[in-house]
Amino acid sequence: MYENKSKPLASKKAFQKRLFFHVLIAILLVLITLIIGILGHIYFDDMQVTNAFVASITLVSGLGLSILPETTAGQVFASIYGMLSSYIYVATSSIVLAPVFHRILHKFHLDESY
Repeated sequence: MYENKSKPLASKKAFQKRLFFHVLIAILLVLITLIIGILGHIYFDDMQVTNAFVASITLVSGLGLSILPETTAGQVFASIYGMLSSYIYVATSSIVLAPVFHRILHKFHLDESY
């Protein structure tokens, strides 16, 4: 997927395409996480779809619980989902920033012949 240090730096267009692809993967990961959260809140805590959406979106965005779960199963789910949401935040940040850091490091390590 990435060029190694013996190859020339990717063109600006190729880099933009790669970055766009990584952003799409990150968005897909967040959407999957939101769907899991919405379904979990509906199943474990009998929330309405709109309330489950708000609860999931606030946890994924890092704001914390906006709607407190009423059942024990809902509280356990919200706790686990909250912990996993923080990992999703780190993962999506890494996915988006990986091409940028690779390009910077590749530029530093280019041979003078390129």
